[in-house]
Amino acid sequence: MRNFLSILIISLFIISCNSVTTKNKTVTFTPDTISNLKNPYMGWTLYTEGRSWHKDGKESWRIQDEAAQKYAGVFYIRWKWDEIEKEEGVYAWEHDSIFINLVQGALDRGLRLAFRIFTHTGTPKYVLDKAETFEHWGKRTPYADDPVFLEKYEKFIEAFGKKFNDPSCVDYVDCNGLGWWGEEHNIKYKNEANKHYVHDRICKAYAKAFDKVINVVNFGVRDEYQCKVAFEELEFSPRRDGLVSKWFTEKDRLEFIKHFPKKVIITEACYWGNNPIEYHEKEEGRLIWKSWAEYYDDVVSLSLKSHANYLDMRTVIETQRYLNEASDAALRFLKKGGYRIYPKEITYNKKNGVIKISHSWQNIGVGVMPNNNKNLHYKYKVAFALFNEKNEIIKKWYSNNIEISELIDNKVITAIDRFEINNMNKGKYKLGVGIVNTIPNDSKDIVLSINNPIKIKNEWIYICNLDL
Repeated sequence: MRNFLSILIISLFIISCNSVTTKNKTVTFTPDTISNLKNPYMGWTLYTEGRSWHKDGKESWRIQDEAAQKYAGVFYIRWKWDEIEKEEGVYAWEHDSIFINLVQGALDRGLRLAFRIFTHTGTPKYVLDKAETFEHWGKRTPYADDPVFLEKYEKFIEAFGKKFNDPSCVDYVDCNGLGWWGEEHNIKYKNEANKHYVHDRICKAYAKAFDKVINVVNFGVRDEYQCKVAFEELEFSPRRDGLVSKWFTEKDRLEFIKHFPKKVIITEACYWGNNPIEYHEKEEGRLIWKSWAEYYDDVVSLSLKSHANYLDMRTVIETQRYLNEASDAALRFLKKGGYRIYPKEITYNKKNGVIKISHSWQNIGVGVMPNNNKNLHYKYKVAFALFNEKNEIIKKWYSNNIEISELIDNKVITAIDRFEINNMNKGKYKLGVGIVNTIPNDSKDIVLSINNPIKIKNEWIYICNLDL
């Protein structure tokens, strides 16, 4: 009987502690508008355009380090198939020190990876020896519907996926690779009637091999049937090069951005190489820009207008132009490109064993956090947690009332959540907030765009102390 009374008294005491009503308290945050957050699925993008561009894979990073640290979030590997698989089953990620050094250099700088492997004038010899080919630019390329080519390319895609279908380090993969530069134009077939079969077979092989990262294809090169397969059935995201050029008209751009916000938008400017700014007059038929600063300002403006999450800073040549001649444009995309999500205001109180939290969120970037992508499976959630004095998570709650992919166009979304604390031990805690990945060993948690945040642990941001 005495034991029963003791337990009853202790229980009543705990309940009474948790039943204390606290007044509403509000914490407001100001946004960080300038830092390179290096969040997944967005960012300035540095490129490698092929193995022959490099000596050892380390020299580029000695030059590109400033851009990687200050601006970039992604490293885009655009190599030919025969550079990735020189011999059948011999892959660059296992045997090529240049490739390995490039990838490691990117990861060491907090960059995530993206890929395009293309086949035109870059198909391995072991395939060329058995496939029916044609010659272009002095090199042989298989016809896209050649059965040997399709069999071997499909086998490569499978191996490629086993290595890089890894959301912990990869953002997206281009899911075709045919045509000039892998841009899917000027594709040749032995029989044009096989066009749709080839398209579907390759795209679906990529979709199967890369089901944990974002699948991407070039926009503006497909007929109606191919568009339905790529963008509706497979739910690929659109990528487009040729920004601010005659190759990408305003009419095309308006069609392109109809995919937003359901799909993430990936943009790329034209390649001008090491030519002077006047070179574009030959391509465009008129003199438009008088300096690289003018040109890149237009590139960034149109990219932001198009809701882009990604834009190319490309190789050393283009990167140095941005840093030395167009730093204002570089900073502008860093500040507004992609997404910058933060909690504007959090109001909380404690009553009857429940923490009630009202929280308002805003994305001040022009893009979207693509949580709604089919391969991301809504894996990111707004979360709150209680930490002990050792900054260990004692209790974590997810909010199902905020979907972060709906945070677009500066819209503010507010939700109210109630979390039970009846079973919590008495003590001193810290209340924290974050946007966290609910899948273990996956892409990292989101860095909230908060000015001068107080971090509790990793990407968890301090709200207040809480006594229970």
